[in-house]
Amino acid sequence: MKDDSSHQPDRVCIPRTSSDTKTGSLPSDMMNQAVMRLGWLGLIYAATINLVHWTRMYAMPANSLAAQGIPTLVYVALTIGTVLGLAICAATWSRKLAAQMLLDIGLVFEVVAALCTAILENSNPLIAQGPIRGISGVAAWTVFFVLVIPTSFGKTTIATLTSAAMGPLGLLLFVAVNGTGLPDSKTWLSLFVPDFLCSFWAVVLSRFIYGMGRDLGKARRMGYYELIEPIGKGGMGEVWRAKHRMLARPAAIKLISAESAGIRSGNLTTTVIRRFEQEAQITATLQSQHTIQLYDFGITDDGAFYYVMEYLNGLDLKTLVEKFGPVPAERAVHFMVQVTDSLEEAHRAGMVHRDIKPANIFTSVHGVQYDFIKVLDFGLAKVTQKHEGITMSGSASGTPAFMAPEAALGEPVDARTDLYALGAVGYWLLTARLVFEAETPYATVIDHIRKAPVPPSKRTEIQIPEALERVIMMCLEKDPADRPASARELARMLRDVPLVAPWDEARAEHWWQLHEPQAIGRMTVHAGEPLATEAL
Repeated sequence: MKDDSSHQPDRVCIPRTSSDTKTGSLPSDMMNQAVMRLGWLGLIYAATINLVHWTRMYAMPANSLAAQGIPTLVYVALTIGTVLGLAICAATWSRKLAAQMLLDIGLVFEVVAALCTAILENSNPLIAQGPIRGISGVAAWTVFFVLVIPTSFGKTTIATLTSAAMGPLGLLLFVAVNGTGLPDSKTWLSLFVPDFLCSFWAVVLSRFIYGMGRDLGKARRMGYYELIEPIGKGGMGEVWRAKHRMLARPAAIKLISAESAGIRSGNLTTTVIRRFEQEAQITATLQSQHTIQLYDFGITDDGAFYYVMEYLNGLDLKTLVEKFGPVPAERAVHFMVQVTDSLEEAHRAGMVHRDIKPANIFTSVHGVQYDFIKVLDFGLAKVTQKHEGITMSGSASGTPAFMAPEAALGEPVDARTDLYALGAVGYWLLTARLVFEAETPYATVIDHIRKAPVPPSKRTEIQIPEALERVIMMCLEKDPADRPASARELARMLRDVPLVAPWDEARAEHWWQLHEPQAIGRMTVHAGEPLATEAL
């Protein structure tokens, strides 16, 4: 169906709540970036004050050094500034403290560093020869700090003006320790009024930066959900960690722009919106405990489509095998049976997933259950005759390494198309190898159409029961009629496979405690992989 380019597309606006108008802090990812910059700033400060001091000592005339000497206070300030800068760097890079606390500590660092700079600057023996010294190091430091590390208006004002006041304090300390006379009032003005002026304008300018950060945070609010930080990117958009603004429930939001959905004009038309709404609504009706739960969906004001999904704790099967190698046969059966539960319900609802692959199957710690499977990303799901489908030209049809022959040829697909892909997933779990490993995606698809797969037992050292190998090879038959007729039938065949020992809850828990203890009690989210190809 062609879109009428002259038709103004309808938009589904996101509901706004009263809290949208409230002033908030910076988004967490911007705060994390500020913390990283703070660490680099500490390192740069420690290196700079040493470089400036020892360069000055090297370049200073010998008679000036002999006449004035180098007070102990200078070395104290140099040591404190160096240690503090390195400590800030270590603290921010270790991330043992919360981001907001590190930024607050950074404001203290700004003030103390300004004092150390003032002491080093005012102890210059050449200052005794006249009040002119050029640009103050304290002024440069405060302006640089404020613009690189934005914080709230009150904190910025207090820390910046206090830092500017360290200039006069540093001179007073130098006079008290070294016994030199105080400069007159005109000298005081010429030395320190520029510091306060620079600090004032730095505070003013920092408001623009901080304001842009807050505006970005407001723009990231989608209905009752607020985007926290980006998790990763996929072929149909990007995934963000999010939170419900009124409940404690975490979530993952997948954003799909018009361009990534294949709409070259940059606008989501009514037809496209209806397609996404239909798929989201049907997906939301799926109640299998092994299907990713969909909380909400909508279209943003700027034309991006979004899904709100449950937040998972674990890793996808692609990462699992790449990180830990092939899994035992009994664990592969355990995974595949759970996937069939999700697929059976989807198939009965008239949906074909069309992108079953290891990256879209997530094993997780789900409450007190381990190795709990979730099937993700129904974004390519095709609605069959049970629901009136709305097609979209140029849409992707799957991933070459797991694409059934009929899907590659553009022929009608059904439940057995997903079972072919699931057989390829089982092949991957047992061998850590793809069924076909051609040099290009196109060549891989051709192999799926024409070549007979090598039995998995010939490509791995893991013991594979003959019955399990027969099931997997049956799933990989070229003719859909030769495959299991349904996901339920495939589940029955998998359960009938004789295993040395079942993959029970105790074994699963032991594996997670041994290999992924950080996943227990910690939330992570699947970021997805790029969709590999369009329909051939």
